[in-house]
Amino acid sequence: MFRISIFFFGVLAATAALSAQETIHHASIGGRVSDQSGSFVQKAMVTARQTDTNLAVTAATDNDGRFRFPYLKVGPYRVTVRHSGFAEAARSLTLSLGGAYDLAFTLVVGGAETTVTILEDAAVLEAARSQITGAVAQTEMRNMPLNGRNFLDLALLIPGVSPTNTGSNQLFAETSAV
Repeated sequence: MFRISIFFFGVLAATAALSAQETIHHASIGGRVSDQSGSFVQKAMVTARQTDTNLAVTAATDNDGRFRFPYLKVGPYRVTVRHSGFAEAARSLTLSLGGAYDLAFTLVVGGAETTVTILEDAAVLEAARSQITGAVAQTEMRNMPLNGRNFLDLALLIPGVSPTNTGSNQLFAETSAV
């Protein structure tokens, strides 16, 4: 009887651990809108439009000029900011799996018909996280000859991922030079 209860609780704990794992399918965009003097713009309308599907979500900035779009599908987006009395501002970026992007917009005072579009902008750096994410195509995984190797080696196909230096006697082998 005691063995059966231990087995039951072991299976229950393993099931709970498996259901607690999460797969990341989305990305998020957040940021702050300010004017040329550095004051935060309240109630500006921010729109994130996925350019592949033309689906858009809209949010208004809060009292501190902040906005946030959690759970966006990955892909190319165009983010535009509109507020009366200011020229429209826009940026384009491509969201990656699990990405958390922080954008800063500075609105320029303009007329009712003025639009400012930034065509060549500096690359958007993801400063909210320091993780590397990516996806390996299913056909690439099927055609890769693993032949007894660890399936986690497929992570080495993602740009920026390097193997750990486990043969080193350093305290943090994963951060040592390879």
